[in-house]
Amino acid sequence: MRGRILPTRRGIGLLVVGIALVVTGSALDRVELTYVGLVLGGIVVASAAVVALAPSPGRVMRSGHDDLVAVGDPLRVATAFTGGSVAFIDDAADAVSPGLAQERDDDADPRSAVSWVTPTRRGAHRIGPLRIELLSSFGAVRARRHIGGVDEILAVPPVVPLASIRARGIDEGDHPAKYDRTGHGTDNLIPRPYVAGDSMRRVHWRASAHHGDLMVREEERDQSRTAAVLVDLDPAVWADENAFDVAMTACVSVVARLLSDGFLVDVTAADGSSIATVSSRQSFDDLLRACAVLESLGQGRGLAALPADAGVVVAIGSAAPPPKSPAPHLLLTAPGGSAPPAAGWRSAPLEDDVAATWAFAIDGRAR
Repeated sequence: MRGRILPTRRGIGLLVVGIALVVTGSALDRVELTYVGLVLGGIVVASAAVVALAPSPGRVMRSGHDDLVAVGDPLRVATAFTGGSVAFIDDAADAVSPGLAQERDDDADPRSAVSWVTPTRRGAHRIGPLRIELLSSFGAVRARRHIGGVDEILAVPPVVPLASIRARGIDEGDHPAKYDRTGHGTDNLIPRPYVAGDSMRRVHWRASAHHGDLMVREEERDQSRTAAVLVDLDPAVWADENAFDVAMTACVSVVARLLSDGFLVDVTAADGSSIATVSSRQSFDDLLRACAVLESLGQGRGLAALPADAGVVVAIGSAAPPPKSPAPHLLLTAPGGSAPPAAGWRSAPLEDDVAATWAFAIDGRAR
């Protein structure tokens, strides 16, 4: 894409000197001064024409970046370009959207632009197009162009390592709820008597011969402990965008910890609307994507309802009502929250150091 053509300081100096010589030559009737002045001005005009007509690279290839990146993690982005005239290219760098910090990385290859890009905020960000600067042979004129496409990256909240609640014995003595699901492809098969409607393909012939009756295979039901994470999206709860970003970091970090502790995690908003159900790495990536673009919404203060069948309940936000079950209840309160949690909650004020907040909550005493 053709961009602006601007004279450099040298070009401006040549124009000023050329104009002065033309005026002086005309006033003194000295043809040689006028001639030199016209030559200097002609150099600037010719340089502008050269960089304006110079061909741009025809193909831009960008590599080294991922679609998902955690806030604060640097990415090395290398952009190579082919075609066009290398002789006039003085500089090349990717344009980046606000929310991305860019640090140039010197590279000897004149046909590439390398930089380190670090997201500073959650959300979708853009890398590109490639911004190139062409400089004329005499250094009198500079042309700026934008070429190539735009790549998008999604900056997700960083996952902070948290202490295990199982190692701290928080869930000991409780009876966490179980989530029943029929396994697929498991070798732990339970034969049962045949009933009308069962497929003949499920007949377990060895068990049938052993029992003397027709038996069919039934896959053993897996049981996973469930946990609930509730996030208050009310903007009145969070002082600013940074506080809400910390809440999103706490959310994904808590879910990652509970997933590692063997829980199936339901993540919901304070009003009860579902955000994600996390049971695997793939579903956790879905949660990261959701939290990357999640915004605080006006929906009333406080948690509308608490699950009664979860083995562990974690709330992030404002004050919460009394627990409905003997399961552990952990509350990470928003900074500056005035209302104390109800009895039965282990609470801690949410700070930038999410790991310290979590450790204080699981080690503290219930109110």
